[in-house]
Amino acid sequence: MLAKIVQFSPEQFEELLNLARHGKEAHVRLKARAVYAVVGKGMSCEIAARALGMERRSVGRWVREYEARGASAFGIREGRGRKAQVDAVEIVEYLRQSPRQFGIPLTRWTLVALRNVVPCLKGMTESGVWRALKRLGYRYKRGQPVVHSPDPEYREKRGLWSRPLKK
Repeated sequence: MLAKIVQFSPEQFEELLNLARHGKEAHVRLKARAVYAVVGKGMSCEIAARALGMERRSVGRWVREYEARGASAFGIREGRGRKAQVDAVEIVEYLRQSPRQFGIPLTRWTLVALRNVVPCLKGMTESGVWRALKRLGYRYKRGQPVVHSPDPEYREKRGLWSRPLKK
């Protein structure tokens, strides 16, 4: 079968080179590098794929898609990849409540307590629960001890020494 010769404009070569060197995501850089090797350097899909450790069919598909759609062909299409196991709405629903409402004698949530109570976290390791919470933007915060004094001027007397120093 004869290969179709693809002709790109100098702007497209410049775009490919820029994406291959400075693309934000690794998969975009890899795809751009493969397409540039085929179109810009005249390599066959097989040689370019072998050099980059990819499948020949993948490189050929990337060349065709770039020819048809441009740089947007290098993105990951919607619906691809592993589906999320963690339901953000469900986790927020549980985090907004006290652990005591679920029969846990704690005032704050722990990773183990969350794993045992939240259905979408069941079966996960503690580090898995921690990573899921981190992806959702939650951070562990320690409680600060509060000293109470009957002195009405206590806050004023306490002064600057009780405030944390800024780095």
